[in-house]
Amino acid sequence: MPEEYPEHVKLRAIGSESQAIGGFLEWLNEKGITLCTSDHNDDYYYCGITTEKFLARYFEIDTEVLEEEKQQMLKKLRVDFLW
Repeated sequence: MPEEYPEHVKLRAIGSESQAIGGFLEWLNEKGITLCTSDHNDDYYYCGITTEKFLARYFEIDTEVLEEEKQQMLKKLRVDFLW
């Protein structure tokens, strides 16, 4: 992966570890176990964060930059294809 796509380089490097953690989070969900957050009154609330976003936060992947890189790749592919 070219250095011009650093978030994709990071994403590729964490592939198997990310899959293992993602699989575990999905398994928790299938078992009805939900990740929650609490306030200062010890009331618990569903955090509403997707597995993808949890993984991005854990591995410090900037999803906005990742999307920009994808768009750059697609643009390059279109230009290369037309020539």
